[in-house]
Amino acid sequence: MTARRVRMGEMTISQRAKEWYSTPFTVEWLENTIKGCTSSPGKEAFEKWAISKLGASQGAVLIAECNKRSPRGTFVSEKPPRTLEDKVLFMWNSAAGYYGMSRRAIQTLHEHASDMNLYQPERTKPPPKRRKGETSSQWLALVAGHKLPIIDLDYARRTAIAEYDKTCDTLERWRTDSKLFFADIVERSKSIIVSPQIVHLDERTKERTRIDDAFRTRINFLALTHVAWKETALLFEDLAARGLNTPAAIERAYSRDSALLWRLCGVVHRVASMTRKMSANLQQLLAASDYYKPMLVPWRDDQGLAHIDPNRPEIDKRIRRGELTGMDQVVISWACSVAPSPMSFYQGIEAAIAEDRSEEKKFSAAVFEAMGDWAAAAELESQFSRTEFGMQIVKQAGALEKAGTDRAQMRSILYYMDPAKLSDRGAEYWDRAGEASRSMRALEVAWTHQTWQLSIDSILRILQMKAAPRGLTSDNIEMPMEVFNEMWRHTDEQMWNMAASLDRKGEAGRVAKECGLWNPRDPKRPVATRYIFAEIELQIVQGVPLQPKTTPVYTPNIPVAGPNESIVQSGHAFVSGTAETKVKVKTRTPGDASKQVEQVEKVEQVTLPQHLPTDFKLGKKVLKLFHRILEPPDDEKESADAPAKGQVRWGDFENAMKRIGFEVVQTAGSSVRFDPPALSARPITFHRPHPESLLSPHSIKWLGARLRRTYGWTTATFQRTEGEEAG
Repeated sequence: MTARRVRMGEMTISQRAKEWYSTPFTVEWLENTIKGCTSSPGKEAFEKWAISKLGASQGAVLIAECNKRSPRGTFVSEKPPRTLEDKVLFMWNSAAGYYGMSRRAIQTLHEHASDMNLYQPERTKPPPKRRKGETSSQWLALVAGHKLPIIDLDYARRTAIAEYDKTCDTLERWRTDSKLFFADIVERSKSIIVSPQIVHLDERTKERTRIDDAFRTRINFLALTHVAWKETALLFEDLAARGLNTPAAIERAYSRDSALLWRLCGVVHRVASMTRKMSANLQQLLAASDYYKPMLVPWRDDQGLAHIDPNRPEIDKRIRRGELTGMDQVVISWACSVAPSPMSFYQGIEAAIAEDRSEEKKFSAAVFEAMGDWAAAAELESQFSRTEFGMQIVKQAGALEKAGTDRAQMRSILYYMDPAKLSDRGAEYWDRAGEASRSMRALEVAWTHQTWQLSIDSILRILQMKAAPRGLTSDNIEMPMEVFNEMWRHTDEQMWNMAASLDRKGEAGRVAKECGLWNPRDPKRPVATRYIFAEIELQIVQGVPLQPKTTPVYTPNIPVAGPNESIVQSGHAFVSGTAETKVKVKTRTPGDASKQVEQVEKVEQVTLPQHLPTDFKLGKKVLKLFHRILEPPDDEKESADAPAKGQVRWGDFENAMKRIGFEVVQTAGSSVRFDPPALSARPITFHRPHPESLLSPHSIKWLGARLRRTYGWTTATFQRTEGEEAG
């Protein structure tokens, strides 16, 4: 987009919003930010933030650029912006011209204001209502100018439970499924940014080092993910068990119970920390992916810090060819950012994919899966950081800490390790609650230091000799079951001892429990099995029934539905024949549209059954799909002459789950959550395949094992409807 600046006069906020393809709220926020950051004390606060973020040298360069002024003017484009990306760029250029600053300076000041939650105009419009099927980024895009939304407790609870269960199942599968384990670390090794000392080693040593690094990285990542999802899920379940199902009820409870306040504060910081780790993981995966690898340059400095820079020659070449799309610009800018924003990334990606579905194919399967995990975490984090409920928790905790009240209680809840064994972590610009914010970093650093002592190098050497000369790939790594089990027994013993060394006095096993570890002497510790989970093997081989996993019944305060929609749709209607289900509809009184926005919607309670049905009557097509997913592994068929199993398309699986009453909740990336039509049943999350829609045999096995474990299903659960020819 070529453009020029022309001389201009003063414009009102509304005039600028119209001219810049923006909103009055955003324009006023920019106005407040520039005024605040160019005079004391805001100027000094901004400079401190810039230096904390980029270091003294680069921070000083950025501050100098933000202090520079040029002649003011109106930004004029030769053709009007059409895409979202064009309009956003037009807004930044217009603001830069209006204030006589560079675009980078304007964007930096706004980033500071966003990071520190400063200078926002008063919000006068009512909170936006969340519509069915709306993703977090779509919903939060509506917040500009509106009062902050009320936290969606039911949505947050379902997300936390589903992600916690998935994390636990993944940690167990690492120990029971050697194929998955090696495929995971070999794939992750491709995105490892090696240190300068490794770059010049021979290829076999580099390969081994990368995979060993990937093993440690994934061990650490999964443990810290478990730390966050575990406490979040258990907290929401405890709140439901106590009947605290509204923000107001929770606020009243923690105002009387400081222990509850510190638990809530701990969850806020655990989730925020996990989201940052997932951001860094996704950046590295993007830099290693086939499509974006040529345009990104990952490297480590002498201190071991990872960086990703844009490869300008390659990017410029694609620009000249007309090959660089708006989505490419979003991805490159985000991957190179030192403070990547989930909302800006997902909004840019969603807008680009909405215009051209083929853009989605630029992401590798590993990237798409990481995007799904990050989307779930980022959405939950936004429920705390972008709602009045979450902000009030942090504010109250900060005030309590400043007053020095119950410091011992605060530390006993926030620190699951002995504080005396942790190194003191300095304050960072993003801290919002003093020691409560710093504690999570100290805990992470301590566990990372421990896990970096782990190694499977000796095993990788043996596997390399067997695989030579092709090198190690997920297809040619074969390890006897007893060797795989011994590798994990040794690793679990190491981690158990590491965790014990960090335990508080009188709290043996607390660190191990938080990190999702297994006692190496526990006879129930997971070992390799073709069924993925030991209880599935008992169910299939010995006929031991599995009991469904449950969660405390939660009574939602405000069900979510679209205008004039039934809150329970066709899927949930399936169980109406097996339980008494009340379905009421939202209504609005007729009148002016602007008045309807401000009007309180009339919502009546929906009653779902306590438990899922013990059996489902289905048509032939849907029945066949569930039987395919829940059948034993191929090598355990009763007859050697049994026919080969058919393929399963992801869309057919989604439709089948809807057919038996589950609601399908999509996020960005590959993560899909299935909410059951029963109050005590747990939601479950899976990754949809990418880029193809077919589930691999290994993926089908994973789906079946998790559905069996979570709901106690077998092939006998699903039976044929008499006289019905199809599902």
